[in-house]
Amino acid sequence: MSRNDLRSQSLDLLRFPLAVVVLAIHTFSTEGFKIHGTTISFENMPVLLEVNHFIDGFLRGQSVPIYFFISGFVFFLGIELTKEKYIQKLKNRLKTLLIPYIIWNIVAVLLVLPRFLPCFSSLFPNIHKIQLDFSFPAILETFWNAKEGIFIQPPTVDDVVSNNIYPQDVPLWFVRDLMIVVLCTPLLYWLLQRTRHYLVLVLGVLWFTLAYWDLGHINQLLTAFFFFLWGAYMSVNKKDMMTEFSRFFKSSMILYPLLALLFVASVHYLPIVSDTIKRLNVFVGLFFAYNVAAWLLRRGVCKVSSFLAASSFFIYITHTLLCGELLKLLFFVCRPATDLGMLSIYILAVLVTVVFLLLVFYLLRRYTPSFLKVIAGRK
Repeated sequence: MSRNDLRSQSLDLLRFPLAVVVLAIHTFSTEGFKIHGTTISFENMPVLLEVNHFIDGFLRGQSVPIYFFISGFVFFLGIELTKEKYIQKLKNRLKTLLIPYIIWNIVAVLLVLPRFLPCFSSLFPNIHKIQLDFSFPAILETFWNAKEGIFIQPPTVDDVVSNNIYPQDVPLWFVRDLMIVVLCTPLLYWLLQRTRHYLVLVLGVLWFTLAYWDLGHINQLLTAFFFFLWGAYMSVNKKDMMTEFSRFFKSSMILYPLLALLFVASVHYLPIVSDTIKRLNVFVGLFFAYNVAAWLLRRGVCKVSSFLAASSFFIYITHTLLCGELLKLLFFVCRPATDLGMLSIYILAVLVTVVFLLLVFYLLRRYTPSFLKVIAGRK
């Protein structure tokens, strides 16, 4: 296998597990969940709480930065960004990003609306607390910041903890911010040619240091621009990823799990430094993920599945529409009475969601490939 093939296959190998990681993160939560208006709390479930902390340390926040990096690397791979090429790229992203973005946010809205019907009032007893606003500005806002959109909810603790903004289909914040970055690529390309790696370093420092201030969307945009630009820098300057990343193979194998464990410990004993440790963990996670993928391919431990790689975006953009409700259904059916029983419900929810979405993707790909290309931007 040539170095270019190994590089390409390593990136493809990462796509599916990264999507599953996002799904697991959005399923597991230390905050519990509500069913029939009753909050299911984990205060007396130490095993489940600890598993959640370990998931936070090893997985939370890792996938999207890597997706931004891959997007930046692929965007500039083997091209000179001329006006014609930029227009061509925009037309392509219109199909692969914007149209799916609009479709799945609409689907997310349509899935919430039936809850307001009187016949479902017993299933959603707190739905009356949400006000509906179908004004044109509110509809548009739903595609940008759902908190200010159609469904006006009373303030919650989350509003105080984080000012990040999300569209109605929450994972699509990645697509939203990626489209913003793509629109800026001529400027980024011009700056990269003149500043070389210094612009990447400046953005990296800002991404790291501004984590201590809750700047809402600015924090999200810094993640998008830093990791996208890092990947773009390697493409524009024809950096060999195999050479650059393999230098840090041993260190990333040691630092990544160490930082994850330190994060888990800091949550318990020194929460003031947890944000710093998490940022370091996310940064090292890029090296770790790529090096693991390349190692697995070199050793022949696994091969890239074109089906799984192709399904990753579909799983990413649809999973939150299903996983939360499936978790509640499994809880209602199984009624777990123990800590381990509840943990089993969470694991089962992740597995069932993945299998179900893979099945849907397979059926769409086989019987309606043109429809799949519209709703997911790819076959």
